[in-house]
Amino acid sequence: MLAYLFWHRPFAQVEQQLYEASITRFQADLAAHPPPGFISAASFKIDPVPWLGDQAGYEDWYLLEGSWAMDPLNAYAITGHRQASHDSAAAQMADGCGGLYADAGGEFAAVPQSTLFWLTRPRGVRWQDGIAAVRAHCPQANCWRRQMVLGPAAEFAVAVPGDAEIDVPAGWQARRVPRLRLPRQTGVSAQPG
Repeated sequence: MLAYLFWHRPFAQVEQQLYEASITRFQADLAAHPPPGFISAASFKIDPVPWLGDQAGYEDWYLLEGSWAMDPLNAYAITGHRQASHDSAAAQMADGCGGLYADAGGEFAAVPQSTLFWLTRPRGVRWQDGIAAVRAHCPQANCWRRQMVLGPAAEFAVAVPGDAEIDVPAGWQARRVPRLRLPRQTGVSAQPG
């Protein structure tokens, strides 16, 4: 399973509630008529991160069966009945960037409140040992590994429910980012969580 992550923030003059509604409306439209390989989607309001100019913003997770599902997702997002909701959200967006992450262990749970730890390992250190240690200490952790350096964020994303903490492996760098899940559009059940 892969996750296409999309980080974004609206223009300063855009009302937060309208922006969030446009995000969840697009995801509901996508889930109602999903492209091949699409599993689910969820959006989170996040604290400031460097890849959004050290400003707060949003983090969208699009879970896919594999990399082959990227082309259909890209095509479906801007066509058919999804185009209007996509274009509405895109017109309000000031900045955006994306990344591709592979599942490295744990269950994806889009709970209402969670924390994402962005981890960077020291060069030459096996990542499997560090992630295994994180999961041993925090079994509810959901770990993801960036693919082919596609994305501005750190190599690993470790999601934990609420404000749980993890034991960061020795020598690894960590950035803790609290996040709140945006509510789903009414009547949509294809999103995770």
